Amino acid sequence: MVSKSLLKRFKSLDAHAKTLDDFRVRTATGGTVTMISFVIIIVLSLFELFRYLTPTMHSEIMVDGGKQEKLPISFDITFPHLPCYMLSLDIMDESGEQISEYEHDVYKERLDSSGKPILKEKSEGRNSHQDLSNNAAQLAMENGENQPEDYCGPCYGANVAGETDPCCNTCADVQRAYADMGWSANPDNFEQCVKENWKEKTNAQSREGCRMHGTLSVNKIRGNFHFSSGRAFNQGGTHIHDMSSFLHNQFNQNFMHEIHHLQFGTHEYQAHLQKRTKLKSIINPLDKTKWGNMDAAMMYQYFLKIVASEFDFLTGKQVRTFQYSVSKQDQVVTPRGGLPGVFFMLDHSPMRVLYSETRPTLGSLLTSLCAIVGGVFSVAQIVDNILYTAEKISKQRKTM
Repeated sequence: MVSKSLLKRFKSLDAHAKTLDDFRVRTATGGTVTMISFVIIIVLSLFELFRYLTPTMHSEIMVDGGKQEKLPISFDITFPHLPCYMLSLDIMDESGEQISEYEHDVYKERLDSSGKPILKEKSEGRNSHQDLSNNAAQLAMENGENQPEDYCGPCYGANVAGETDPCCNTCADVQRAYADMGWSANPDNFEQCVKENWKEKTNAQSREGCRMHGTLSVNKIRGNFHFSSGRAFNQGGTHIHDMSSFLHNQFNQNFMHEIHHLQFGTHEYQAHLQKRTKLKSIINPLDKTKWGNMDAAMMYQYFLKIVASEFDFLTGKQVRTFQYSVSKQDQVVTPRGGLPGVFFMLDHSPMRVLYSETRPTLGSLLTSLCAIVGGVFSVAQIVDNILYTAEKISKQRKTM
C-alpha cells in the first residue's frame, strides 16, 4: 500500500501529462510543421556549435609600460628616379642617438629606367657602403696592375677614426672620411676616384632607380628615420647631408616614391595572428602608397602614431606587435630650412591595446541548445494549433 501511494504521489508531480492515443489527431500540416521544426533546430544548433568552436577577440585599453623595448620596422620602398649609390638611410631619436647611413639588414636593388631590377645586393654592416659602384671600385683597386701591395692612399687631410696616418685606398674611403669630418667631397679631386672612373660609373647609373627594403630596430621613443641623398655628417650638433651632387644633377632625380610595405613588428607575429584570428594581419595604412612629383627640392613627411598591441591566445601564447595611424604633408625645401627626402616621424602612444581570445563555456553551449529546441517546438506548437484550427473552421464552412 505504501509503495502504491508513493507512486501516485510521483505521478502527481508529472509536469508532462500524456494524452491518450485515442484522442490524438495527426494531420499533414502538423507533419510539415514538425519537419520544418527539425530542420530549423539542426541549422541553429550547427550555428551555435560553430560559435562555440570559434574563439573571439575582446579588446581593452591599458597604460603601456614597455618604453625600453626595441621597435622592429619592416619596409619596402621604391625610388624610381634616384640611383642606389646616392640613396642613404638615417635614424635619429630624441635621446640624441643618430645612426647615419644605416645599412644593417637593409637591401638595395638597382632598377633600370623602366623599373625592372638590375642587381640586388645586401650591405654587410652599418657603415659599409657596399653598393655596386663601390664593389666595382674595390675590385679595380685590388686588381690594378700598377697598384703596390703596401699601397696607402691619401685621405687629403681627413682623419679616419682618430688615426695619425690614415689610409684611404678607395674612392669610398675618401668620401667617408670627408663625411666624418663634415667636409664636402668632390670625387674629381681625388686620385682614388679618378683611377676607379668614379664619375663615369655614377653617370652610367644616374638614370636608374632604387628599391630599398629590409628591417630596422630602433629605440621605442620619439624620433624618425629618413631616406635622403648624399652622405650624412654632424656639424655643430646638427644632422647634415651633402646634397651637392643631388641638387645639381642633370638627370631629373627626385624623391618620388612608392611604399610597397611598412610594418611595425616582426613577420613571425603577423603569421601567428593570421592563423589564430580573423584579422588576417594588422592593417598597415601606408602599404601600396605612391607619392611625389618631379621636383627635386621636396620634403615628404609621414607622421606616424604607433600603438602597441598585445594578443593573448587560449593556447597561452602572447603576441606583441604594433599598429599605427598616419598623416602626411609635403613642402618645398628652401635655403632657410628643410632637407629633400622622405621622412617617417615616429610618435608612440602611452596606451596599449590588449586583445584577449575567449570562447563560450560548455554550459552556455548546452543552455543555448536547450533553448533552441524548446523555443522552436513551442513556436511550432503555436503554429500547428493555428493551422489546425483554421483547417477545422474551413471544413465546417464547407459542410454548411
